[in-house]
Amino acid sequence: MSRNIEQVSAKEAYERAKSNPQRRYPSPNLGANRLRPTATPIGRPSFQISPDESFFTIGSCFARSLEVALINAGMQVTSHEVDLGIIGDSRGFTPNFFNKYSVHSIYNDLKWALERETFPGADILYHVEGKSWYADLQLGLAKLEFSVEAILAFRTQYLDVLARVADADVVVVTLGYVETWFDTKLGIYINTSPPLALVNAEPDRFEFRVLSYEDVLSGLHDIRELLEKHRTKPLRMLLTVSPVPLLSTFRDMDVLVANTYSKSVQRAAIDAFIRDSDNIDYFPSYEFVMLSNPDVAWQDDDFRHVSPDLVASIMANVIDQYITDPTNIDGEQSIGHNVAATMRLSAKAKDYHGVITAAEGAPDLVTRSTDLMLLLAQAHVQIGDTGTAIDLLVDADNLPTSKGGPLEALINLALDVGEIEVARHYLKEHEQRYPKRAGFRNRTLRANNLG
Repeated sequence: MSRNIEQVSAKEAYERAKSNPQRRYPSPNLGANRLRPTATPIGRPSFQISPDESFFTIGSCFARSLEVALINAGMQVTSHEVDLGIIGDSRGFTPNFFNKYSVHSIYNDLKWALERETFPGADILYHVEGKSWYADLQLGLAKLEFSVEAILAFRTQYLDVLARVADADVVVVTLGYVETWFDTKLGIYINTSPPLALVNAEPDRFEFRVLSYEDVLSGLHDIRELLEKHRTKPLRMLLTVSPVPLLSTFRDMDVLVANTYSKSVQRAAIDAFIRDSDNIDYFPSYEFVMLSNPDVAWQDDDFRHVSPDLVASIMANVIDQYITDPTNIDGEQSIGHNVAATMRLSAKAKDYHGVITAAEGAPDLVTRSTDLMLLLAQAHVQIGDTGTAIDLLVDADNLPTSKGGPLEALINLALDVGEIEVARHYLKEHEQRYPKRAGFRNRTLRANNLG
C-alpha cells in the first residue's frame, strides 16, 4: 500500500507555513529576485560537509558539469578521471564514458565496480558480423575499434575509477531519463539505444522500455543498499534530476510531452525515496535551470546544455548550504569562480546592476581580470555611468593580460559619446601598441567617417 510523502497535523502544517520564508511563489512585486535573472530555489540540508571531504558524482551528462563546477570551486572530486589510456582518449573527452542516463545504468556500473564477479566480461561487448568494431552499450559508445582484450583492460581501469565510490564522503547521483533499453539475452538494462545494425542482426534481443515511478524508486533503493553494503563510512547522498532534456523520443508522442513525464516521474520518486532515507537529500538543480530565463540558462541557445556559469552558480549554492566552512575551500578560487559566473549570467540577462553588485563580492579578483573589468565597464556604460566605465577601461588596459580589448572599448566609448579627438588619440596609441590589429582600426575609421 502506498504512503503519503508527508503526514502531519493541521496545526503543525500551519506552524511550518508561518516559519517558512520561501512559502509563497514569487511574483513581480514580491520575491521576483528568486526567479530573475536566474532561479534560486532553496534546498533543505539534512547533513553538513567539511571542506576537506570528497565528492563522487555519477549519472547523466549533467553529472560531468557538476564535477567540473565542484573542482573549480576547490572541492575534491574522486569520480573525475581523464587518463584512461588510448581507448579513453578515443572519445575526445574521457569523462563522457562515465555518463549514465538511467537509474538502472547507474546501478549496473556501481555493482560491477564493487562486485567484480558480477561483471559480464566479454558478453557485454556486442559485435556485428563483418564489422571491425565492438559496441559496449553500457559505456554509451556505439563503436570501439579495438581488440576484445584491449577493451576489457580498459574496462578494468574504468571500474577501478567507479569503485572509488566506496571511499568518497558524499555521493552525488544525477538521474537523466526513463526511456531505456533492455537486453533480454543478458537480462540487464543498457545505457544507450542499440545501433540499428545490432537490432537487425538480433531483432528479438532488445526491448525499448519506459520506466514507471515504481521502477525508479526501486532502482534508487537498490543503489542505496549496494553502497551501504560496501562502504565503511556512513552514506551521505545528494540526488538531482538532470535538466538536460531528451534529444528525441522513441515514444509515439511529442518529445516535449515525453520529456515532461521523464523528468516528473524521477522527481516524484526521489521524494518518496528520501522519505525513507537518512542523510539523503534532494538538491534542486533541475529547478534552478528550468525556472530560470532560458536565454540565460542554456548554452548557445540550444535549450539542452546548461550554461557552465549557471552550473557554477548552482554548485556555489550547494557549497554555501552544505559546507561547514566555505571560506576554507581554496577560498579565492571558489569565490572568484562564482563571482565571474554571476557577472556573466547577469550580463547575459541584461541585469547590469546585477553585474555591478556581483563584482562587489570580490573586487580584488575582478580588478586582476581583463575580461571581468571589461564586463564591469560595459555594465556601467549601460546604466549611464560613463565616467566609471572609462576609469575601469583605463585600469584594464594597464593589466598585463590586456591584449587590446580595453583600449578598443575605450575608442568605441569615446566615439559613442562624441569625443572624436579622444578617439583619434586612442587610435594612434592602438596603432603603436597593436600594429597587427589594423583591421579594427580600418573598420572603425570607415564606420565613423574618420578618414
